[in-house]
Amino acid sequence: MTDSQYMTAMQGDDGSLRADDLIAAYSQGIDDLKTAVEGMSCEQVLARPIPGKWSTLEVVSHLADTEIYFTDRIERTLAIERPLLIAVDERPYPERLNYQEFDLAEQLDLFTALRRHAARILRKQPPKAWERRAIHTETGLVTVRQLVLQPIRHVNHHLRFIAEKRAALNERLS
Repeated sequence: MTDSQYMTAMQGDDGSLRADDLIAAYSQGIDDLKTAVEGMSCEQVLARPIPGKWSTLEVVSHLADTEIYFTDRIERTLAIERPLLIAVDERPYPERLNYQEFDLAEQLDLFTALRRHAARILRKQPPKAWERRAIHTETGLVTVRQLVLQPIRHVNHHLRFIAEKRAALNERLS
């Protein structure tokens, strides 16, 4: 699957969820991420038990970093007429920013603050605001609804990887 195909899948919207449901699912990502890493030791958070895959800290740092631009995209689409949203290549971030040296609690706090901030803004929007559009450089026209669905799906996508790492670490100990 190409990056563009992945983005399109993450933004798909059948319109079945109400705005309140989207905000609730978006906010639930905070607790889901915290629960996923709860009780992990520093050694476990830094471990790469699956060859070629990120550590749990790198996954959480990736989620916090992507939340920065997800929040920005939501805000700009609400505030500006058809803003241009630039695609992001996530691949160089972990090494170039040295995610392995980041602090897990700080990354969780950043993720939490950004999600709460955006959720507060979204709760105040009239129904028409959810139809506002932006132009994404890879996927074309996107709505605010799609821009909220993407981070919901994104965190759920990565929670599976954290669970895999935990399982692999537990197998090592057995």
